[in-house]
Amino acid sequence: MRIKAECSYNGSSFHGWAKQKGQRTVEGEIEQALFTILRSEIKIQAAGRTDAGVHANGQIFHADLPVLEGKLSDFSYLTNRINCLLEKDVVIRKIEQAPSGFDARFSALSRTYIYRCSCGRSSRSLMLNGFVWDLNFIPDLKLLNSLASNIVGLKDFASFALPNPGGTTIRKVEAASWKEIEKGPEKGIIEFTIRSDAFARKMVRFLVGAQICVAANKKPESWFLDKFSSSRDFPPLAPSHGLTLEKVEYPKDEMLEERAHATRAVRRREEIGG
Repeated sequence: MRIKAECSYNGSSFHGWAKQKGQRTVEGEIEQALFTILRSEIKIQAAGRTDAGVHANGQIFHADLPVLEGKLSDFSYLTNRINCLLEKDVVIRKIEQAPSGFDARFSALSRTYIYRCSCGRSSRSLMLNGFVWDLNFIPDLKLLNSLASNIVGLKDFASFALPNPGGTTIRKVEAASWKEIEKGPEKGIIEFTIRSDAFARKMVRFLVGAQICVAANKKPESWFLDKFSSSRDFPPLAPSHGLTLEKVEYPKDEMLEERAHATRAVRRREEIGG
């Protein structure tokens, strides 16, 4: 039986999502909890393999479980059992039976990330300590949004991502924009929100680093724009702790298998127009 689960975590003390020998990871913690409860090795597959220090509000994963009996067949009970075994920096929000054809990674239509920055000490939120990049200047939001508008579309992000041997760095970004939070505990924080069908390795952090570099007058706008066609020349990498995976979206149940098949097809540069 395949389950679909939603979890959240503070990535500060995790060495990323993916299980690694000798390192504390989100995947490793959840799989250990499942083993303790079910006495069976369970492998889980996430929608996005977040890096060390990156957080998540709405990470989705699937797992194939043996037949559950007794109280464990109640997903609410199973959720509570798992959470009792997890540390306070990771929590399972919901477990449900996955619809036919569901794959947490390949069935996803889009993933939304938010990168948060504070603009000097006056805008620093102690409640968000460890979740924002503290800048020492106030960026021009109009400039940042002008830069972000060039990110949208089907493009090769090779200059904004680590190499992917055997894969591709071509991604379709559906939305990218900056805004300032005007109310509540996040007042004064600026947020970069980006939604894409998928992301290449460290892509969001390189994009943020490049935009902030221009906003800080360290590089001209032309440098940022040229990177979409120039050879790989990595911009500054924004710190991981400012990044949060906010949500993952999926198509209607009857389209899940078709979506997974389409996602597995490797994109080629010829697909990019212009």
